[in-house]
This record gives sequence, structure tokens and C-alpha cells, in this order.
Amino acid sequence: MKKIDDSRLYLWFTAITFLIALVCGVIASYSMMRVEPRVEAMLAAGEGAASSYGEAYLMLRDPQVFARYENFDAAAQPIKFILRDFDRRVSSGEGLSAADRPYLDILLERRRLGSALTRNTSVFFALLSLLGLGMFVYERRSLNRA
Repeated sequence: MKKIDDSRLYLWFTAITFLIALVCGVIASYSMMRVEPRVEAMLAAGEGAASSYGEAYLMLRDPQVFARYENFDAAAQPIKFILRDFDRRVSSGEGLSAADRPYLDILLERRRLGSALTRNTSVFFALLSLLGLGMFVYERRSLNRA
């Protein structure tokens, strides 16, 4: 009986999962190495730098892939009202004050959690890619023996 060649299936599976892992890894790395340290520096600038809070909010307004604001859990639902207020204040040019710092810290923490989840997703897909590569090699060897 002739054995069915599944090696192309494993090869495509490996390529697609590796591509997903690569995209997620790049997104997580950019957020962890570029965006989060800049926002943290803006927030840590002190009381006199409240003008940088508006810029920090604009950077935090576009969240990480898995930390989108429509995905907030029930415990974080009240922050949606704060987001509407911040959007209104930033768009009208009012700016944010030092009293708004705790809310910005919450948004930064949410972004960090999203970055960690994106990084973990990248590792998961990289492991799936290695599994697919192992199955590809196994399939090729078993076809050569038959």
C-alpha cells in the first residue's frame, strides 16, 4: 500500500506558524523596547512634566494587540469612562494633569500585560512551528524508507 505524502502539509503548517510567531514577536518587542520605556519616562518626569501626560496618553491610546480596550474584563470596565474623558480633554486641548497619573499608570500596566501576552503567543507559535518542522522531517524520513 502506498503511503500518503503529508510533508507539504507539515511544511505549510511550519511556515504559517513561524510567520505568526515572527509577527507577534516583532510587535511585542517593539512595544516592550520602544513604546513602554518612553511612556514610563514621560510619566516618571515628575510634577512639572504634566504636559507630557497628554503625549503619553496618546501613545497609550493605541494599545497592544491583546490589550485592546474593548477586551477589558469586568474589573476594568470603569476605565472606559476615563478613556472617553481623556479623549475629550486631549482633543479639545485641555491636557492632562498630575491628578490623572494613576489612570495613565493603569493604561501602561494594561499595555505591559498585552505585550507579555503577545510575547507568550509568539513563543507558543514558535514551538508549534518546531513541532511542525519535526513532523516534516519525520514524514520525509518515513517516505524515504518505504
